[in-house]
Amino acid sequence: MSTPRNVASVRPPGTAVYGLSASNHQSEGNEGVTDPTGPSCPPADVIIVNPLAGALRHYTKRLQQMLVDSGSSVAVFSVPEPSFSGRSRLAWVRDYASALLRARRVRRHGCRVLVTWPVLGHIDRVVAPLLAGRPTTIVMHDPLPLVRAVGYSSLSTRIATLLAPKHSLLVHSELAAEDLAGRAGPLVQLPHPIVNLATAPAPSDPPVVRVLGQWKPDRDLALLESLAPLLPDTRLEIVGRGWPPVAGWAVRDEFVSEDEMDDLINTSSAVLIPYRRYYQSGIAARAIEAAVPVIGTARELSSMTGASYPFLLEQDAGASEWSGTIRSAIASDTALLEEVRADATAWALKEWKTWARS
Repeated sequence: MSTPRNVASVRPPGTAVYGLSASNHQSEGNEGVTDPTGPSCPPADVIIVNPLAGALRHYTKRLQQMLVDSGSSVAVFSVPEPSFSGRSRLAWVRDYASALLRARRVRRHGCRVLVTWPVLGHIDRVVAPLLAGRPTTIVMHDPLPLVRAVGYSSLSTRIATLLAPKHSLLVHSELAAEDLAGRAGPLVQLPHPIVNLATAPAPSDPPVVRVLGQWKPDRDLALLESLAPLLPDTRLEIVGRGWPPVAGWAVRDEFVSEDEMDDLINTSSAVLIPYRRYYQSGIAARAIEAAVPVIGTARELSSMTGASYPFLLEQDAGASEWSGTIRSAIASDTALLEEVRADATAWALKEWKTWARS
């Protein structure tokens, strides 16, 4: 498995990034960072605690860049997850708690703490504000996890709803808000972090349509197999860890670096999001940033693209509708996609700026 580049090496001005471990040593992928408990930790308007330093490196990078662009000073405390650090789950939870306590010690009046992943599920709604102080907000990416996870039982949810501060949970889509209705109290809903990269895509000839990211059970394999014979003049590729063979598609079952992921997106004629159901998509956000057409269902994608985006499909759309939309996307005008990018990034920046200063 390749080690992603350190987010600290590409951080924007106004951002401090710190790697945390139980021993106070620098974590792998956090070279050159300092101990946030020391005097070198600057005051910040927002402290981001990222307990998935590997998996959410790109998400956190975009989030901090967007907050800095909106005029906020930002500090990031990153904790590598077990699959990234090789350490035990218990050590990970302990490091996470340490990061929250450190955030409490260094935060100034009016500072917000934002946790990018609920390590303990709904229990985090109580634990994180208790350790880090208020206001502390937890980003809930998957209200209904695809795999078994701690803190999502009905008992955990009820206890959290009873004891947690209001607006301690943040989601990125209307669908996520709907699935949490009645189970989480008042929510914060903000767009997925998106930054205008001001780059131009470089699609190949013949056109290449890609599905990117790791395999998950909610990927629609039947749809992908049905699409293959309908797109004979298009190169169809799937790149991501854990994928099974898919008839008609060239599948690379492997992890790819951040640099290669950027290249795969930039050289795509279109990027598909073939889920049966999902709450958000980091791949879709990256395609929008790169002005590359992204194709998926309206209920999930419209929160990023806007409802008028021309490559949205209904939930029950069949392979013929998907293939027609793919062809339209391949032939689309770059100016349209650049306009979508500008609108999406401006809206996200405005909403996050309001949140950071409220």
